[in-house]
Amino acid sequence: MERKPETQIQNAPSDIISSCKFSPNTNQFLLVSSWDSSVRLYDVVNNTLRQKYYHDAPVLDCAFHDSVRTVSAGLDNLVKLYDLNTHAESILGNHDAGVKCVEYSSKANGILTGSWDKTVKLWDVRDKDCVGKYEQSNGKVYSMSCIDEKLVVATSERKVLVWDLRNMGQYLTRRESSLKFQTRAI
Repeated sequence: MERKPETQIQNAPSDIISSCKFSPNTNQFLLVSSWDSSVRLYDVVNNTLRQKYYHDAPVLDCAFHDSVRTVSAGLDNLVKLYDLNTHAESILGNHDAGVKCVEYSSKANGILTGSWDKTVKLWDVRDKDCVGKYEQSNGKVYSMSCIDEKLVVATSERKVLVWDLRNMGQYLTRRESSLKFQTRAI
């Protein structure tokens, strides 16, 4: 089977790419965060840079909130919301240390962020308010993933926690990773 040739994106970040996510509605748009403090939206079909905005420090993760709004976070401790139509930037909130993970959850109807301050926060985008703060007593958040009503968090202490987004009072399960070092991706 013949492989399609690789395509190199134009106007690539000048430093390491920390995260890349395709748009939830189409595979035409790719959101990229980088250690050069930028967040970039690419049209991969036409190989063009559509938009770019910056943080004051390296950006560690990014996500689509919906088809017209993105969220990003990084070592400036800030969680930024960006409107692709109006180019409006706003601060959704912050953590006490760098923010490593950003996820949109349709079931929780908000943005989840995981930080090196050992917390996961749930943000209401409409009110730009933190509606939940959940201590991850098992270390810094290194990776997160959510699907339906489940949130999985991997920490620096080699723990993997599974949460139910409908009831975040207590995690469902906590396991020690079988890996020698902390889990960096879920």
